[in-house]
Amino acid sequence: MIRKLIGVFDVFALPKIIWRNWDLLVQMTRRAVEQRYRGASLGLVWSFVQPLMMLCVYTFVFSVVLNARWGVEVDGGRGSFAVIMFCGMAMFNLFSESSLASSGCIVSNANLVTKVMFPLEVLPLVQVASTFILGIPWFLMLFIGAWLVLGVVGWSMLLLPIIMVPLALFTLGVAYFVASVGVFVRDTQYALGVVIQILFFSTPIFYPVSFVPKELQWILLWNPLTVFIEQARNVFLYGHMPDWFFLGLATLVSLVVLQLGYFFFFRTKRGFADVL
Repeated sequence: MIRKLIGVFDVFALPKIIWRNWDLLVQMTRRAVEQRYRGASLGLVWSFVQPLMMLCVYTFVFSVVLNARWGVEVDGGRGSFAVIMFCGMAMFNLFSESSLASSGCIVSNANLVTKVMFPLEVLPLVQVASTFILGIPWFLMLFIGAWLVLGVVGWSMLLLPIIMVPLALFTLGVAYFVASVGVFVRDTQYALGVVIQILFFSTPIFYPVSFVPKELQWILLWNPLTVFIEQARNVFLYGHMPDWFFLGLATLVSLVVLQLGYFFFFRTKRGFADVL
């Protein structure tokens, strides 16, 4: 029993799975990316159109109708508000889409569960990897906005991958958990949609943390997504260095979430075939 627990909590267990199944992971990720807009007339153009439409709608509602302004970090104009908001939306979208897609990835691939030799751990990995790849247009648009609206183009932008890595680890941990739960509780996808909607408004996407009353700021600061979004804005929009303490703490939390999610998936995958 002790040896089994040590094997599950081995921090190298997941990297070993990725290494052994690298070709399969690349093939399935490529297929997931290609199938996303297969059959659509505009194809991958929708990966630019969709975020642009969302940006326009939210910018109109918050900066025009509600007359929202960001604060002192930038000039406070509507264009600046849109770019800063879009940065938060881009980061949050990676987490939300990966989680929602992973909640049904085992059920939708029930034929693979019965194949004894197929590594089921690859399925949530494919969902997260394909979502992050399809999210690249969001950050290309963010770069254009930062350049044209904020006039910001600096070397600190190159530090964005340092923020993306712990976000990917955290997202993958959640993906493993919801993928497993989704097999046994078919309402998981719908319940997760509600949770993500709550997270969407309790994460500083449309407002800075400083606008929240001090006695309630701890709620946002305990949200790992807050750290990822705030640090992404620091390096990509404000030209600042990341806060290494909070980023390091968020990375540690991400690793713990990943290990716990993988442990839960590993312990429950034996029952997938019985349920499906």
